[in-house]
Amino acid sequence: MATWEDGPEYAPVEWPTGFVAPAIEPLSVAPPSADPSAGAPAEPPARFDQPRDPVPPLAALVPTTAPTRDPVEPFQVVSAVVTASSAWGSAHSTQAVALPAAPITWTPDQAVTSAYPPPQPAQGFPAPGTPQWFGPPTTYDSNQMHVPLTVASVAEGLSWGLIITLLLGGVISYLSPVLLVIALFLTGQVNYRRRIVKMGVILALVIVGVAGAGGLIGTSDAMLAWESMDTASVWSCWLLIVFGLVVQVISIRSGDRPAV
Repeated sequence: MATWEDGPEYAPVEWPTGFVAPAIEPLSVAPPSADPSAGAPAEPPARFDQPRDPVPPLAALVPTTAPTRDPVEPFQVVSAVVTASSAWGSAHSTQAVALPAAPITWTPDQAVTSAYPPPQPAQGFPAPGTPQWFGPPTTYDSNQMHVPLTVASVAEGLSWGLIITLLLGGVISYLSPVLLVIALFLTGQVNYRRRIVKMGVILALVIVGVAGAGGLIGTSDAMLAWESMDTASVWSCWLLIVFGLVVQVISIRSGDRPAV
């Protein structure tokens, strides 16, 4: 059997038990809409009367014979206040632009012109409109470092810590292999072409390791193997000093930037 829950057409005359009236105020009634055609005549007018105010006859409406501009020709804009001089000078200078001596008379049929002088191109730049204006610049800012090539700059490029360690390794033979290992960690202080210097130290350690392994395999004497490593380490330290300094000289001459 259908109940009031199935639709308003099945609603009983009296409210059901489960129905609760909403606790809100009733909606306001919308204002009546105005009819825009109210008061308009139902029939069109039978004749057309003359207007109330007099109007000039059509023969008097002659177009003006004042000079006009050709719409095909472009407007000739000379300059504007914002573009006078250069952009840098306009932003960083308080120099005022001189106003024209006489007021500019302008009519709607004339092109807009300006009495201010045209902007001058900045020094070192080509004139606007020329092929050089649209082409690439002839000179570029160099991204190279300009460090003077001195003994101090070369030594600081290789780092004094690495130089002193390699010098001690070239003098103290029995500690030379250990100092060569310490020099590997000190390559992080090199300023120029750090990876090349580090690869040189690694190559020297490989040569020292091969020399020690050859002495150990041939005689099975640890002391003789260590002496072989000492000799190879001493020569490696002196060669690494020369190699590192040469790399720093080449880098400073080339204008390389310091390694980060």
